[in-house]
Amino acid sequence: MKQKFLLAISIITILVLSACGSAEPALSAEDISNTAVAEAWLVVTQTQAAMPTSTPIPPTLTPEPTATLAPTLALPTLPPATIAVAATATPECNQAPTTDTKGTQVSVEFKNESEGQVNLAFGMNNPNDKGECFTYSFGVGRGDIYTAKVLTGCYWGYAWITGSEPSVARTGGDILCLTDPNATYRITITKETIRIN
Repeated sequence: MKQKFLLAISIITILVLSACGSAEPALSAEDISNTAVAEAWLVVTQTQAAMPTSTPIPPTLTPEPTATLAPTLALPTLPPATIAVAATATPECNQAPTTDTKGTQVSVEFKNESEGQVNLAFGMNNPNDKGECFTYSFGVGRGDIYTAKVLTGCYWGYAWITGSEPSVARTGGDILCLTDPNATYRITITKETIRIN
């Protein structure tokens, strides 16, 4: 009888100890609700962080040319030329401009008449005589005029226009040749076209 009594005590002790050791604290409904809200905000925050922004591309700063002596012989100036050829740049022209250009530069005024914010890619069609060939990037606000210095040469243009009616403007099959370093070329950007005035 003594053995049965000890066996019963042992079993009860084992059951009590195992029941005490495996007990987990219970979460309240408020704790569960707060955890669910925190996880939902985490998902929303990560989704927003992964989305692309519509930040306009900042204009590329181009250094001013160094002062040089004026030529003693006056040469006739050529009007801006528009050549009807395909506007496909060579692969070496798809690079950002450097700060130490060697070629002659020309002034350009980009006028935005598109009724929206313009992000403009303005690229050389072929390398200049120094082997330089760049694609410039400019941001022009609605109704603004942006002045820049670019290398002399022939260019294609492609503009992404944001606003109430997003659109794309391009030079199309026309090449814009900017060959006179003494002239300031005025280029107008509309909802669909980029052209020299």
